[in-house]
Amino acid sequence: MNKSNQIKTHFDGKIILFFFIIFVMSCGLLAFKINNKAICTVKEFKIDAPTFKAGELITFSDITPNSYEWRWYFGDGSKISYRSKVAHSFSKPGKYTIKLLVNNSCTIEKTITILPKNDVIDESLLPKFFAPTVVYEGEQIRFRDSTAHAKSWEWRFGDGIKIDAIDQNPTYVYRVPGEKIVSLVVNGDIKYVKQKKITVLPAKKETKDVVSERLARRSSSRADIVDEYFKQLPEAPKRSAEIAGINEEKFKAILMGICEDKLSFDNVKRYFCEDDLPLVKLRNGKTISLKELDDAIRDRNINIKKIELQRDQDGCVTVINLNYRYKTIF
Repeated sequence: MNKSNQIKTHFDGKIILFFFIIFVMSCGLLAFKINNKAICTVKEFKIDAPTFKAGELITFSDITPNSYEWRWYFGDGSKISYRSKVAHSFSKPGKYTIKLLVNNSCTIEKTITILPKNDVIDESLLPKFFAPTVVYEGEQIRFRDSTAHAKSWEWRFGDGIKIDAIDQNPTYVYRVPGEKIVSLVVNGDIKYVKQKKITVLPAKKETKDVVSERLARRSSSRADIVDEYFKQLPEAPKRSAEIAGINEEKFKAILMGICEDKLSFDNVKRYFCEDDLPLVKLRNGKTISLKELDDAIRDRNINIKKIELQRDQDGCVTVINLNYRYKTIF
């Protein structure tokens, strides 16, 4: 056979070294996986807490042998924790699935139930107010608050869920008889609310003798002259007990009640002369009615820059100079 026809075979030493390295790495990876499988046989982690209630700290700890990396997921949207022992609190009651990832391969899960937090009520902070137990339909009722620490008031007189008054000592007239629940919240803390029950009876009916006596009085000549005199006078503005106390600060609180949709427009009008509601002058020079202002800001967020009340000689607010802007996310 000719030497020129022989096939010469040659292996480069670098190629042999490359395959040797691949072999060693494969063996190492296989050993790592086998080792991780041994770790994943552990299915527990410790949970320590005196009570499982919202707002209280709970300790979670891992005692897995040979563990070196941890990831805790608490199921409430909070950030991941990366230590073997962590403390965490849940802001709201409910069921949460706690997941622990050990060494980036072994997952352990547990579900816990968080109970509502028991609020401790300080009796000394509850409102103290006077309300009659029995009243009559159409009768003006006076309510009085004597809470020492109160700086703001939210009265609800039982005719709806919205605030009926924001004064310390308001008045109210019930138009429908029945059982009513009067509630008062002071300083905006709904946790401290005081309630009292009022029975509203149908309006008193005058007896026949009282009606006859009044008719007899009106028949006298002097009474006719007096009645005729007063008929010629214009009707006086309707007043309420709240008108005298309205000022810029209180009107700002009324605006906030409208923005939060807590104070109805009927109750807003109680703070002004009913026969001549004030006009509202805005910063851009536009003049609108009080009802148009109510419609514009109800259930909206605003920033109030300036409030100025103008009155007439009778004390009625005639013009409200108002500068406000809507709040935006930008």
